[in-house]
Amino acid sequence: MSNVEAREQAVALYDAFEFEPTSLLSYRSAGKLLALGDEAALRKCADLPASIDLTPIAVADGRASISGYLGAFVVEIAGPGDEQHRYQGDAILDLGEAPLLARELLPPGYFHLPPAAWNDTQALAELGELRGEFQKPGYFDYDAAICAHSVNGKIACRQCLDACPAEAIKSLGDIIEVDPYLCQGGGSCTTVCPSGAIRYLYPNLRDNGLRLRDTLACYTEQGGEAAIVLFHAQDFSPLPYLQAYENLLPVAVEEVASAGTDLCLSALAYGAAQVVLYLDGQVPVSSVANLERQVDWVQELIIGLGLQRESITICRHEVALASLDSARAIEAAEYDMPPHKRDAILQALDHLVARLQPAAEWVDLPGQAPFGEAVIDAEKCTLCMACVGACPGRALQDGSNRELPEVFFIESNCLQCGACVQTCPEDAIGLTPRLLLQSEARNRARALNRDRPFACISCGKPFAPTSVIHKMQEKLKDHYMFAGERALDRLKMCEDCRVVDIVQDPEAMGGQFNPDKDFRQ
Repeated sequence: MSNVEAREQAVALYDAFEFEPTSLLSYRSAGKLLALGDEAALRKCADLPASIDLTPIAVADGRASISGYLGAFVVEIAGPGDEQHRYQGDAILDLGEAPLLARELLPPGYFHLPPAAWNDTQALAELGELRGEFQKPGYFDYDAAICAHSVNGKIACRQCLDACPAEAIKSLGDIIEVDPYLCQGGGSCTTVCPSGAIRYLYPNLRDNGLRLRDTLACYTEQGGEAAIVLFHAQDFSPLPYLQAYENLLPVAVEEVASAGTDLCLSALAYGAAQVVLYLDGQVPVSSVANLERQVDWVQELIIGLGLQRESITICRHEVALASLDSARAIEAAEYDMPPHKRDAILQALDHLVARLQPAAEWVDLPGQAPFGEAVIDAEKCTLCMACVGACPGRALQDGSNRELPEVFFIESNCLQCGACVQTCPEDAIGLTPRLLLQSEARNRARALNRDRPFACISCGKPFAPTSVIHKMQEKLKDHYMFAGERALDRLKMCEDCRVVDIVQDPEAMGGQFNPDKDFRQ
């Protein structure tokens, strides 16, 4: 059977796949339309059908505050002095040359119709169909427990906020919040999230992976060879590529920006020779930039595995696909797709490593990659464990229960979020983006720094790392509280013995030293 015939069988199976259902979100609109523009633009509204419930609002110099979405818009216009005019409506008709609301993806129910597009019959038709209840899928799921957004009051990661073209995500301090009514399923947030705390829900990663696996398996079973997987938007017709490449399998996704490294690497593991992300003019500029960064680091990874850079690429504007010098045959994986992003990436990596047998122990990655190691400068580190408490991925762990003051590190858990770097009071931690290729090495806990426990010079009980005691003595030796040798030696005592020594010290009890006051200082 030819590649074309094998493709027909695979595409039929692909189209028949049933996704796990998700919850639906409802918008309710009474059809009240708020038209915003200058006087000349507003006069054009006289051409609209009388059935449209229209409220014209004159906006001068773009001075309008707009919030909301279909069925719940609020517009505030500043008047003379402190005067404010407030309007509520179900939809917005923005007649300015540029949208008053500066977002790449305008909210549902927001129509931007500049003078040059006034004859856009489709948009005008939609204005007359605003009454009723409208539904869309709940696109995302968020797990605050593994979110790296904020640690100890400091922002460690804001990648999803910066990536969202709809501005549907905001910070609530320690966690983020996604407005489901503003979210339009663009998927960039899930692609850039280093931990997988925010993930695409419909279709979910597991379903997308299973459909991809079964489609590729069908193609191969029917005699197809060297499959090219083309991820593209649902409203794009891949016909020119189907005609040019008989081994191309079109994979329509809700949003191309949601097809991240997890799906791309898994496609290779499931038997694709090449993976292409097709970006048409409808993909927001910020989403394109995010995908480019993702592809940059995954290309470095696959080069380190022994594959060609062109094995995963981006394509635009119906140009020819990047060609491979030769497609390296890889035995296809049969495992189910895991539901979580990092698990999917590492599972695909393990399969590719087992089949390709690269010689390197790790692959160095660009700075935006969500994998890597942490390095501790032992000369600076006091083993205070602030980094352990700050690490959202539990990559850094306290090993003090092993009788030695130690910081342990599990590299597969490291998000490269920088929370440890921000938290360390000694500026002792650095990050290096890379990916260990062997799972045993990635998952093994290894000590980054350790010290001998310092024994109290009075009772002999270990109570602190030796380096901490030495650094305290060095820093406090000229302080008036520790001017005498006996006072300085108290730094070498545990808490109980230190109190006993203060009570027995005539100089301390004679009024020169007040433990309640001076220790607080």
